[in-house]
Amino acid sequence: MNFSVERNRKKVAVFFVSAIFSICACTAPKNSVSLISSENPTTTSIAVENLDLPYREFLPLAIEDIQKFWEGHYGDVYLNTYSDLVGGVHAADPNSTEVMPSGCDYTGDYTYVEDNAFYCDEGDFIVYDDAKLFPEFANQFGPLVTAVILAHEWGHAIQSPARNDVMYSLRSTTIELQADCFAGAWVGHVQSDTINGLSFSEADITGALLGMMQIGDSPGDSSYDANAHGSGFDRVSAFQDGFVGGLAPCAEYETTEPEPVQFGFSPDELSRPSPGDFPFDQDMFTSLGHDLTLFWTATLTTDISWTPPTLIVDSSSDAAAMCSDGQVDLVVEGVHFCNADSTVIIDETVARNLYTDTPGDFAVGYLAALGFAEAVQRANQSSLSGYSRLLLDSCYAGMWAGDIVPLNTNPVVVPTEAEPRISLSPGDLDEAVRAALTLSDSQTTAIDLGSPFARVDAFRQGVLHGTDGCTAVAEQIQN
Repeated sequence: MNFSVERNRKKVAVFFVSAIFSICACTAPKNSVSLISSENPTTTSIAVENLDLPYREFLPLAIEDIQKFWEGHYGDVYLNTYSDLVGGVHAADPNSTEVMPSGCDYTGDYTYVEDNAFYCDEGDFIVYDDAKLFPEFANQFGPLVTAVILAHEWGHAIQSPARNDVMYSLRSTTIELQADCFAGAWVGHVQSDTINGLSFSEADITGALLGMMQIGDSPGDSSYDANAHGSGFDRVSAFQDGFVGGLAPCAEYETTEPEPVQFGFSPDELSRPSPGDFPFDQDMFTSLGHDLTLFWTATLTTDISWTPPTLIVDSSSDAAAMCSDGQVDLVVEGVHFCNADSTVIIDETVARNLYTDTPGDFAVGYLAALGFAEAVQRANQSSLSGYSRLLLDSCYAGMWAGDIVPLNTNPVVVPTEAEPRISLSPGDLDEAVRAALTLSDSQTTAIDLGSPFARVDAFRQGVLHGTDGCTAVAEQIQN
């Protein structure tokens, strides 16, 4: 995060209306499309336990199902006929004796694919690193992430001249995000139709999304770079488009290209020891509380009785003791709301762990935003409860985040020299998504309203579509 004064921004919808509520590791060979573009993708210490099946036993089942998925659904969005990959799918390992395919300047040398995966249109084949990338990702994020990577590369096969032929007519980020969308459509299909007798749990989906976050472009990278793939936020957003909407929204990328939410560091940020991150101290929490107060005070309609809450940091891990009547409500792990005092209470230990492990300051910003969103729902006399309430809280958090994206030229409150506002730094949205994926509330086993997947989807609706997005989320909840 950073402080900003008035500047030029690109408009993001954040107007509040009355509706339902009142408020690479390596460079890929020529003519190939790879999974990773950034040399140093953001790392995280988060690990996930997923499918019990070892990934090398799971992958053949996944490959078979991806192939059947496209055989059965390609015609839903495209007029020409689908054909299977001529060159197949190949695991690269420096110790393997398998004869590898050649094409796109790839001759079978393992170093070409190390820490990566790619599709080659010349030979119509996919190669993936089975010595480092896949075993490491499967170990940290679960087997499903390896299948998602292959589904992404299969998406490039769909874009190739041999099939839909858009690979060389769209910009790099659109090509990559559409492949992510295709991967999401396949996973969503599995959820509704099962895959060879298997189904994916919440932990499987969460792990796959965390893996995708790992391979987004590095913070500050340009979306117009020839090898750009999109930020972690962009990639997860595209995946969710496909998961929720199927192939149709993915195909629409070809006529209405998605706008990646990527921007560079400011000179002030680059001058810091840790560009883009506030130090973890009281000043950070004070700044968060101040900006959230500015945003919601200006956003809420005048007919709502709104008392901005006070943001309190609890170092004792005893939120009830911080509330005058001892009655606090848990919003999400590490965040409580005291209605008697109108205070948002953040557990310092949880916040510090997020700041360190995610890593980044806007993971903490997401916590604070959820607390203020709870205050908004109370002011609005919301009748929602449980997961449904948290889902709308997450969307409201996204509304605020969308307002402070540097690309936004029409913020609810314009920053000035006298009243500067927080501004998002490159990578901040990725930090919020990681926080949404890893914060716990209770045990769930399905991809429902309370799942991390749904919380991230609600958050991105708020970021990308502002009030309209949260209106849609509220309608979804009520239906």
